[in-house]
Amino acid sequence: MDAVLSIGMRWLHLVSIAVLLGGVFYARFAIGDLARAFKPVAYTAIGTILISGTYNFLSKQHVPPHYHMWFGIKILFVLHIFAATILYRGKPRALTGIAISGAIVIAISGVLRWLSL
Repeated sequence: MDAVLSIGMRWLHLVSIAVLLGGVFYARFAIGDLARAFKPVAYTAIGTILISGTYNFLSKQHVPPHYHMWFGIKILFVLHIFAATILYRGKPRALTGIAISGAIVIAISGVLRWLSL
């Protein structure tokens, strides 16, 4: 049963990230503005990212050296993504910043995954 919960939380985390960053990327490079109807979806994605990410972090058995340093840097970029998404007021530059920060977070996540294997 533990495996089902862990896999489900990881899946929920990845899907929520894909929805949030995919929506922002699409809004920036295809439409040029974030639709009002996307805001509730973004808030839901942010909530599920927080819940599933906290579960995934707390369920780790062992973390290698330097893991916490990279994790802290990742969290700072994630906080930027959340704040810029919540406070978005129609400037395409903000969407560009979110997209760039999202790419950096995904790259750091790859480093963290490699460190923990």
